Parts: sequence; structure tokens; C-alpha cells
Amino acid sequence: AQLSTHLGMIMADAILDRPNRNPLKGLEWPAVPGHFGKPWFLPLVGMYYKMLDRFR
Repeated sequence: AQLSTHLGMIMADAILDRPNRNPLKGLEWPAVPGHFGKPWFLPLVGMYYKMLDRFR
């Protein structure tokens, strides 16, 4: 709950054009190894979880 409140305050500051207090800004976010391009697998993952919900 604390993290969501903190991140909400950071988002509100960004919306109101207040100074950026994001400690993660400027850090490099490397890509997931072996994944390139559009995430083609997401519809398959969604179908898998829909089947799990149906059979439980």
C-alpha cells in the first residue's frame, strides 16, 4: 500500500508539472533476453489463463 501511494504522488506531481522526483529516471532498462519485437505470445498466455479459470 505504501508503494502505490508513493507512486501515485509521483504521478500527480508529473501531471501538475512539478519537479520530477522519480529515482528511477535515467536508469537503463535492458530488454528481456531472447525477446525481440512485438509480444506475439501474449494472446496465447491469455488463452491459457482463461482455460485455467474455466476448468477450476
